[in-house]
Amino acid sequence: MSLKKYFKFVEIQTSALSIYAYALGAAFIFFYFNHWNLLNSIIFFISEMIMDNMITAINNVMDYILAKDQKSKAENVIAKENTSLPVAFTYITVLLVISAALGLWLCFRTNWVLFFAGGLLFLIVLSYTSGPFPISRMPIGEFICGIAQGMGVPFLFAYINDNYKQIMTLDFFRLHNGNWSFSLNGSLTTVLALIVICIPSICYNSNVMLANNLSDVEADRKNERATLPVVFGKFKANWLYRFFGYIPFLFIVIAVIFKMSPILSLLTLLTYPKIHKNIEAFIAHPSKSETFPLALQNYKIFIVVQAITIFLGTLIHF
Repeated sequence: MSLKKYFKFVEIQTSALSIYAYALGAAFIFFYFNHWNLLNSIIFFISEMIMDNMITAINNVMDYILAKDQKSKAENVIAKENTSLPVAFTYITVLLVISAALGLWLCFRTNWVLFFAGGLLFLIVLSYTSGPFPISRMPIGEFICGIAQGMGVPFLFAYINDNYKQIMTLDFFRLHNGNWSFSLNGSLTTVLALIVICIPSICYNSNVMLANNLSDVEADRKNERATLPVVFGKFKANWLYRFFGYIPFLFIVIAVIFKMSPILSLLTLLTYPKIHKNIEAFIAHPSKSETFPLALQNYKIFIVVQAITIFLGTLIHF
């Protein structure tokens, strides 16, 4: 498989979304800890990028295999690029092994919490479009993927940068009587702050998947995908899209009130006119080719401004 063909197979452009999650995680580190570990960051970046490529590859393969509609099957990248399934599965296996190996390496360099948190994220990735109950074909897909990507990446990125002791640690030890015990210690304040700061990322990640599903309602019905818009209808899905789009503004204010974010991060509220315009434009005409990019644009605009204002607010102590 050529590099160009590989990039199409894994839809390399979708990996760019992870960069914004890194930016938010870095802003959180800068505001709360300012502890960095370059080697861990590089390992995590490579592992996460490979895992992101893997999930897209699995998604394309499973959509091709499970497609009931011949038009959908013909438009799949597997058919378009004339990629054989054995070759596709070989690449997926290689990506899986490399990503898992790098993740385990990070576990040895940090704490057991990473093993379980990272392992959970890995299982979510594997079951996104594969297994007996693929997440992407269920009405809970938006929520699970929003949390996994929107909070999972910033949390893990903050964790591996030598900040795990200030966030949460899990330790196992042997007692004098020979039994094994464990202790889980962490900062509830820090964990809650991370959740509040990541709510916008969770919501806009969820909206990207929701927008994708709203654009594909008819195709999903033909291919028997029980996505949220298919199960609950477009009207309810549209209101959920609005909810995910507007609720992040409230959490920006909450974060500042409880000193989880610098005051300057309130400048993120200035993105409202553009976000509002994009939300209503998509709902008026949901289209994969025309208005779906607006969901991606909302995510990028909001998270970039949030991350930058947290950085600047930390620098000037405001």
